[in-house]
Amino acid sequence: MLRWLVVVVLLGTLLGCAKQALPDIIVRAGSEEELAAFRAELVERFGTEPLVAYDTALRELQLAGMERFPSAAERAAAMRAAVNGQTVRAAEILGWQARRARLLAEIKPMAETLERDLQTRERYGAGTPVIVANRIQNVQDILARLRGDLLTAEQQLEALSGKQ
Repeated sequence: MLRWLVVVVLLGTLLGCAKQALPDIIVRAGSEEELAAFRAELVERFGTEPLVAYDTALRELQLAGMERFPSAAERAAAMRAAVNGQTVRAAEILGWQARRARLLAEIKPMAETLERDLQTRERYGAGTPVIVANRIQNVQDILARLRGDLLTAEQQLEALSGKQ
């Protein structure tokens, strides 16, 4: 009986010392200093490469507050409030959802501009003003980049959602 108790205690100790996976770690972001210390701990434990999606997510959450909060400090505080107490994975998902929403919001007016300019080009034919032709090319280039970024964000969200 004593031997089994020792085995159970030993197994419990080993399991308690097992390295917690990055996605399951709870974010500590009650203050700017706490978030910085938390990230430093993550870098020490996991390196910088596994934190790329997490860092992008935090930046996107700050960008999401641009219209609601006038100062960078207020946007940073809102981001910290959103992720504090969440798992790293949940914070990543929140941030990548914000990125997706931002890209969709940027694509919409650009697509409308392109549509108007294409109609103008169709109406004027060979006499299309150079400025319209140039804008068509620029907007097409920007839309291609934005749509590529959107595809990447959607793929990242799919990957993050599948890992929960």
